Amino acid sequence: MFLYINKRMLLVLLLILILIVGFIVFRIIFKQKSIQTNATPKGYIALVINDLGNNGEGIEELMKLDIPITGAVMPFLEYSKIDSEKCYNAGMEIILHLPMESESGPISWSGPNPITCAKSNEEVRKNVEDGIKEIKWAKGINNHMGSRVMKNERIMKEVLKVAKEKGLYFLDSRTGEYSVAERLTKELDIVYFYRDIFLDNSKREQDIVDSMEKLGQIALEKGYAVGIGHVGGQGGKITIEVIDKMSKKLQEQGIEFIYLSQIEKLNP
Repeated sequence: MFLYINKRMLLVLLLILILIVGFIVFRIIFKQKSIQTNATPKGYIALVINDLGNNGEGIEELMKLDIPITGAVMPFLEYSKIDSEKCYNAGMEIILHLPMESESGPISWSGPNPITCAKSNEEVRKNVEDGIKEIKWAKGINNHMGSRVMKNERIMKEVLKVAKEKGLYFLDSRTGEYSVAERLTKELDIVYFYRDIFLDNSKREQDIVDSMEKLGQIALEKGYAVGIGHVGGQGGKITIEVIDKMSKKLQEQGIEFIYLSQIEKLNP
């Protein structure tokens, strides 16, 4: 009996020793991984994908990206609410992609029910409020087209007053050479961001790759950068595929991808 007990105790002690050694090895491995993953990033990138609301080419690929994305959803379209909800459920930050009158091209290019310089303050306010009601998860607003409206102080002040009332930030897509948005957001105390790079002015893969690399350079130099890409006609599947590939390369360079709203903490 005594021999049997000793053998059993020996097995118990051996098991305890194995568990202790395993725990120590686990802590060493875990600590190494945490040091690697918690290293301070060298720069940050916020990617905004415009023209959602059309169920456009590339939206399914967009849903599969494993980095933070800010989705800009155009209101007043057949798929506006559907795309908005789909992107929200996929973990994206949502903003209102507000149609505005441009300097050139037919008004139809500006999107459905656009804000134009001919509209009254009341009509402009209604446009923005209706858009926010439709894109109910919106944390901010950016302009779709709008090179004419963006330099009109009366119109932009009304747009931004609604944004302030709703607690929304404003992203200037910089579609024209001049904009009053930055000055007015300072006057009204509204969080303001601006676009650094359009990723897909060309749908040629290498051009989009080059744009992502340039965005990375800006992020490393300035600390952060904002890039705008598109689903649908202007960008679509090719844009999302390049983002998927290049995001991994940029992460290896020490760049972290974040939601647009998170830039506020980097640039108070």
